[in-house]
Amino acid sequence: MKTQLRQIALAVATLGMTPAALALTPAQIAAGPTTYVWVAGSSAAQNTVFRGVISLCNGLAGNAGTNDLHIYMEGYAIEPGLYISDRTAYACTMSAAAGAALAGKKTVVYHTVQGGSFNAYTPHLSMAGEPNPNGYLPGTLGRVNDLAGQGAVGKCAAGAAGTISVTLNGVAYNIGRYGDCDAVTKTYTTTLKGDASGLPGQSYPDGGFSDTEYLINKQNLGITKNLSVIGSEVATSIGQAFGVAVSYPLYYQLQKNDIATGDIAASCTATPFTTSSPNLTPACQPNLPAQRYTTIAGKDSIVGVDGSLFGGSAGSVVSLVRHIPTSGTQSVSDARFLAQPCATGTRGGALESAGTADSTSTVTVNQQSGTSGVEIALRNASLADQFALGVVSMENVPVPTATNDRWAFVKLDGVSPNADAQQRAKAMDGTYTFWYELAAFTADGATSPASLAGAALVTAVTAKLANSDLRGIFVTPAAAASGPTSKGARLGNSCQLAVQ
Repeated sequence: MKTQLRQIALAVATLGMTPAALALTPAQIAAGPTTYVWVAGSSAAQNTVFRGVISLCNGLAGNAGTNDLHIYMEGYAIEPGLYISDRTAYACTMSAAAGAALAGKKTVVYHTVQGGSFNAYTPHLSMAGEPNPNGYLPGTLGRVNDLAGQGAVGKCAAGAAGTISVTLNGVAYNIGRYGDCDAVTKTYTTTLKGDASGLPGQSYPDGGFSDTEYLINKQNLGITKNLSVIGSEVATSIGQAFGVAVSYPLYYQLQKNDIATGDIAASCTATPFTTSSPNLTPACQPNLPAQRYTTIAGKDSIVGVDGSLFGGSAGSVVSLVRHIPTSGTQSVSDARFLAQPCATGTRGGALESAGTADSTSTVTVNQQSGTSGVEIALRNASLADQFALGVVSMENVPVPTATNDRWAFVKLDGVSPNADAQQRAKAMDGTYTFWYELAAFTADGATSPASLAGAALVTAVTAKLANSDLRGIFVTPAAAASGPTSKGARLGNSCQLAVQ
């Protein structure tokens, strides 16, 4: 896998880009003074948050000053959130857009999406003594290792730095990048705040971003402590669309189903298109009824499911590629398809989510810790000529090659999630309903509070997201912001239907 990713990185590096000027290298970071911030949480919004952070740097996104941004990546993705790299870091001199606590300061922002949205909160719950009755608090969290040591042999590709190009608001910037960086794991208990130093931004996260608000995760995971014990949360009014992504063989089969009902043309599956190389033009995008996803995603309804649910042969095997329970993408999937935990009142109606233990001889439940893992599992299913499906946020766009990104989004109940290049138009006009609102968390509880710089960064990134043109992201009418605006809003409640 690393060989493939390095090939991608080398291909990008050969496009004639010049290194970013005065990038913050490990030596410059070590020389100090350096401010440290750590944000954690949503893997679905990894690329979105990355872009929000770097839009605060000098010399980028219209900010004054010199671009000295350098990014540090555990893997070799083209940029954070595109393919795989669950632990990254961004080092730059912050602009005035970051607020008074950060402006003009040489800053390292650690960014962790390992384990998904709820890991923005879990270290603080562990330090606050959460009983963790269902075992969902890992007690640890990783980040990219201390950057001051990353230039040494064996860390960050033996100190080799390259460049990537990132486009912000229509302008392309060359950015210095270290790949294949080491990671470090921190441990959290009532007596240990990550490590002996117990420093916000280095030993534990200052906060982060979640696909759904704390109360949804508290109910789903059986957490006992209220949010106020560990911090506070802002309903950002920033909408994020999600879609059902499927392997190529399943995409081709769904196309055959739609041809049979006259919904798409017969030419959509004609030669040269095959199960390993389907027709991906918008006119040939097939449909998946939501109730079929519900059937395979539910613990009780998954029994007896096989490929015939999607029009395949009886007895054929299907793979449900889901996220782990602490994932925000999993919580939105459960809310959309299983009414969990939204319909858990007296009348009931919520369905329990199928996990790996519910796999059968004809259904494999494949559990991944982040969005990149889901994408890889779908790719592997395509290469193995298998039906597979899972939920992926609309900030992601597959870029198919012979071996990578061999998956595609389908329509849900007849509506395409990606009818436009920014993959949000149908969600914004109210036609496509599979979208939820990001929550921004800041640790301000007594046990493990964020630093002033950390709190400022979460606030500044939230503002950037609400005023930027980002794929799959939009603001609702409840936000006083200049970004693309939807007709509907959930008003910070994931269980509430959007109102106009």
